[in-house]
Amino acid sequence: MILLTGGTGTVGRELVRLLQDSGQPHRVLTRSLESARRLEAAGSPAVVGDVQHSPDLAAAVCGCDMIISAMTGFGPSSGSSPAVVDRDGNLNLIRAAQDAGVQRFVLFSVRGAEAGHHLELNRMKFTAEQALRDSELGWTILRPTIILETFTGIMEESLDRHGVVVVFGSGDRPVNFVCASYAACTALVAAQSRDLYRSAVEVAGPENLTFNELASLVITRYGSGRVLHVPLPVLRAMEFSAKTLAPRWGRVLGAAIWMCTADMTSKAALTYESLSRIPVKTIREALNESP
Repeated sequence: MILLTGGTGTVGRELVRLLQDSGQPHRVLTRSLESARRLEAAGSPAVVGDVQHSPDLAAAVCGCDMIISAMTGFGPSSGSSPAVVDRDGNLNLIRAAQDAGVQRFVLFSVRGAEAGHHLELNRMKFTAEQALRDSELGWTILRPTIILETFTGIMEESLDRHGVVVVFGSGDRPVNFVCASYAACTALVAAQSRDLYRSAVEVAGPENLTFNELASLVITRYGSGRVLHVPLPVLRAMEFSAKTLAPRWGRVLGAAIWMCTADMTSKAALTYESLSRIPVKTIREALNESP
């Protein structure tokens, strides 16, 4: 039995679909009764609970031998924070897993997770990583690059509403994007593969693309639209104000600034035999297959 947390997120939804298609016994932990009802209606057993509440976690992990944690408190719509979810929530889940005798724990972290990172999300993920490494669990840590669908979804919504795609900064720095479906497949493979046991793996896509190039592909697929750039100095001013007035948006803007200035490319090689069997889609292939 696999317990999945974060099943309503971008990667989590792909994991739910894969679990349903494969027929693997699973349940999804969610804070929302409405989400639980939707999951149940689609064929995924769900349990309502909060990762901050130990009795909820004890009930959720009971009878499970594997856990995949894809939850995050990052983003303006999360209703929480990386400290509460990505750090404390995972620490609680790790303890509950140990108490329940869970055999395998797959943690979705982020590329660049480290104690002194500029971004709170990366620092909180690093703390969770360290706790998992120090545990008695069989673990795998996955560090995906930028999830493609997160940004194509934002771009398409902006085109629907305003006819423009907003690109932060100049948009000319290459970024490695990975498909949510590939990241999800990696997690299921990691849950059962010997060569990924107690390993930290960067999960990357096959190509690096600039945001300008991605925006052009999305606009072409959409049929019309234009690009609107938000200059870096404007982003910095917006982040400064948001830190006090709207901390959730402040985190998002801080991440946008980071992506405008850091090296977001990847040359990660598939050194794990079990992962080499997962089909990898290019960005164009993924866009052509999306609804």
